[in-house]
Amino acid sequence: MSGDLVAMAAALAQGAEVNGCVCEEEGRTALIGAAVGGSLLACEFLLLNGANVNHRDQRGRGALHAAATAGHTGQVCLLLKRGANQYAADEKGQDPLAIAVETAHADIVTLLRMARMNEEMRDSEGVFGAVGDDETFQDIFRDFSDMASHDPERLSRRQFSRGGGGEEEEEEEEGGQMNSQQC
Repeated sequence: MSGDLVAMAAALAQGAEVNGCVCEEEGRTALIGAAVGGSLLACEFLLLNGANVNHRDQRGRGALHAAATAGHTGQVCLLLKRGANQYAADEKGQDPLAIAVETAHADIVTLLRMARMNEEMRDSEGVFGAVGDDETFQDIFRDFSDMASHDPERLSRRQFSRGGGGEEEEEEEEGGQMNSQQC
């Protein structure tokens, strides 16, 4: 049901647990599935309906790990704004930043590093520092959020052939499912 808001709303209305996991998919929740599938609207819908932004599957991966792996910049931005733990390591010891570096998703590496820098600046300023986030940080996140909402194609990943030829088809994305079964 990746991105199918009507089906998600119906499932929730019929009592499906928004944080329910699919045991056959290693304990993945609908939010993790939506992050894998690339649906920004589905992620926002699930978060507005109480999805746990920091739920992790049986391999220790959450929605932020999934979005970083798939190269979905808009989802990474949304999840960070909603408080996703960017320091959470999976079973291999990789956090979302390490995954983004490994998969060469430069926009996501930049967002994650900016978020870390903002946290560090806020922590180091202590009692005497400015209240809230850095203005530059807010501007960058606002720009990425606007792009993700109004022009998501600009944040899409394109694959190029090594021989310098034309663009290849974009990678197929997996879909997520809501399931009220608990693992």
